[in-house]
Amino acid sequence: MAERPMLTASGLDHAYMSASGVSTPVLRHVSLTVRRGEMVAVVGPSGSGKTTLLTCLSGLERPSGGTVEVDGISLATLSAQRLARFRRGRIGFVFQDYNLIPALSVRENIALPARVAHRPVSREEIDAALESVGLLQYRDKYPGTLSGGQQQRVAIARVLVSAPGLVFADEPTGALDTVSGSAVLDLLRSTATGDQSVVMVTHDLQAAARADRVLVLRDGVIHNELLAPEPEAVLAAVEAAALPS
Repeated sequence: MAERPMLTASGLDHAYMSASGVSTPVLRHVSLTVRRGEMVAVVGPSGSGKTTLLTCLSGLERPSGGTVEVDGISLATLSAQRLARFRRGRIGFVFQDYNLIPALSVRENIALPARVAHRPVSREEIDAALESVGLLQYRDKYPGTLSGGQQQRVAIARVLVSAPGLVFADEPTGALDTVSGSAVLDLLRSTATGDQSVVMVTHDLQAAARADRVLVLRDGVIHNELLAPEPEAVLAAVEAAALPS
């Protein structure tokens, strides 16, 4: 029997309604699968629907049409309350703006999602996650005293402690320098293993080339799919997607 995918989207549509009542399609019948242990990058020209796709796949936003299944669970069947609980227990997020709480220490920030989900997390687990991202010595510091790269690594340590099956990363290196961005990508790359998968939206073509697969979006449609590509191949695919149809 074939292994069940970590994520499946079928016929995904989404549109936004303007104040004047005009509906603007953003996603158009998108279908995709993410296997267990796989890292998938989503790239494309600005306005192609990348972030909207991520929010719909992760359950942060309900799509206008189509279905999304995470680990065999259809998100459309979950009430808002059950969906929030499902996200806390099964899905992790790494955003460009880190989403750390300034008044909490590094250790407290890492523990927060697990505690909100009523899952016990030990100090030893937190310290192990911090050690894996090279920040154990900063465990009692506050986010405002850390660099951007360090804050992003704290955000990844928070995901490691929560141990979700599926991690979504939205421009995780967008605000980082080359060295910090490379360290963050190494961590995300190492997260995609076993039963854990990563879906990353990025404008960074070098970052995208670290993925197992790259999906190129154009006008809300998957325009191309690349397997373990070189950065030059990703650039060519994005440039082709930006050309007038």
